[in-house]
Parts: sequence; structure tokens; C-alpha cells
Amino acid sequence: MSNFFGNLRSMFSAGQMPQNLDVGDAPTVGYVYSFLTSPFSEFAAPETGRYAAFKIIGTSTDKLVVAVYDGIWTLPPSLAEFRKAKILKEYRFAHTGREAIFGTLLQWWSINEFKELRIIGIDRPTNHELMEAEKNFAHAVGSRTASPRFVNYAAEGEWRWHNERENFEREAELKKAKNEAEAKAKEERYKNRLSKLTWDQLLEEKPFENWMPSPPYPPAEFADAARSKIYEVCRELKAIGPRPRKADVRRILKGCVAWFNLADERAGGVIETEEREDICLLLEEIAFVARHPGLSEEVDEWRDW
Repeated sequence: MSNFFGNLRSMFSAGQMPQNLDVGDAPTVGYVYSFLTSPFSEFAAPETGRYAAFKIIGTSTDKLVVAVYDGIWTLPPSLAEFRKAKILKEYRFAHTGREAIFGTLLQWWSINEFKELRIIGIDRPTNHELMEAEKNFAHAVGSRTASPRFVNYAAEGEWRWHNERENFEREAELKKAKNEAEAKAKEERYKNRLSKLTWDQLLEEKPFENWMPSPPYPPAEFADAARSKIYEVCRELKAIGPRPRKADVRRILKGCVAWFNLADERAGGVIETEEREDICLLLEEIAFVARHPGLSEEVDEWRDW
């Protein structure tokens, strides 16, 4: 790899855009991209006027690892300007200074996730970056896998946190209030649904139907397998009878969660917040129909996602 980067650097000086690189090329180790950031939420101004940058620090057959940098510019930066920046550390809200490094599946990668995306050059990853990429590929504790859109969340979110915190926090409160109102309405509908829910109804419905398109949702084959597993669990519990033993229900539910743990790991960590909520909500419904609703509270102890 050292020869590869050495040859590239001999071909063009710092800050020059290599003529043979195109933003549509497959992401490659060392590629540095700039992009126009997008609003952090629907309550922010529609245009930011800010440019940020990130570097590809690792790739495999199905995944890439990116490092978001802390530079913010009013125009797309040159490679020389990028090299003056450092890896971004996240402090907004509940973050505690972790570096903005995360993996994303290649099948999720799309240039359409970014505004004005361009390659500004090639910069060899540092030893630290290469080590962080290896940790991510190994699913080490603390490593993250997320949608490419998290590049924007990190860059724009941190700039707002450090420069417009009061307005940023106000927008977050508005977003929280909206989410709580939606959650309350959902809870009311859910309570009404539970009182009439049966195994036959669960088997007639199509769980995870909202998991599309992919990306950002999990691949279709993952959703299909998850759906089949839920049907299998419902049929198994229905066959036990109208009043199954708590131990039997726990065993079946725990086995279902174990299946999701393994499937998520094999898929590269595709279960994110929305998917987690959907799965947990469905397991809660299953526990309710099985007449042991309290078992849904144990799911968090079993799951890895």
C-alpha cells in the first residue's frame, strides 16, 4: 500500500484534483470527499452554506470505514486545506468525545446521500486510522456501523453544537416534542390493537413492511428472513395452546432474539434505531398474545443490537 500511495503522490501535488478520479468511482482507501452539509433536522434552516469532508480509511468486500474531519468551509476545500483538519470528535448532546469514525455497508453507499459530493484528492490514512478501520471490521467494542447519512449528522451536528448551540437545542426540543406526540398517538393505537390481537391476526399481517427501500433499511433478504422467523415463532407459540407456560414462552422469545443477534452480526449490523423499535414492538405484541407481557421487558437483556 505504501508504494501505491507513493506513486499517486508523485503524480500530483497537494491540493490538485487527480484527473482520473470520479465521484462515481467505487470508494477506495485514501479517497477524500467534500460535500455541502444538509440541515440537521426539519426545524433547521433549509440551506447551511457549509462544506465538510471525510476520508475513506478502510474497505472490504462488503463494507467501508470512514473518518469525518472537523473542518468546515464556505467553499469546497482543497486537499491542502483538508490536511490542516483533524478527525472530528463528537460532543453534541449525549456524545462524550468519541471520534467520528464508523463503518457503512457498501450496499448502502450512494452519492445521492450527499449534496455536491466530490473527490478532492487522496490522502494516505494514518496508522491510527488504519487501526480504527481494522477494529471496525472486527466489530470491536465501541465500533459503529451506520448509514452514510451519519457523515452529515456528525459534521453539521458538531458545527451547530459549537457555534449555534442555543438554536440547535431549541430545534432538538421541537423535534423531541413532535416525536413524543407521535409516540403518544402510536401508544393509543397500540393499546386499542392489543385488546383484540390474536395469533391468526399476527400470522396474516406482514411485519417489517416499512423496511424499504434498502438502503437505508436492511437488505430485502434480511427483512424476508426476519419476517419468516417471526411467523415461525407465532406458529410455535400458537401450537402450545391458549395458556403456555412462562418458561416456554421465554425460551422461544429468547431464541428469537438470539436469531436476530446472529443475523444482524452476519449482515454487518443493519439493525438501527427504527428497526430495533419495530422488532421490540412486535416481540411485545407476541408476549402479550402469549399471555406473558412482562417477558417483553427482558428483551433488552438478550439483544446485542
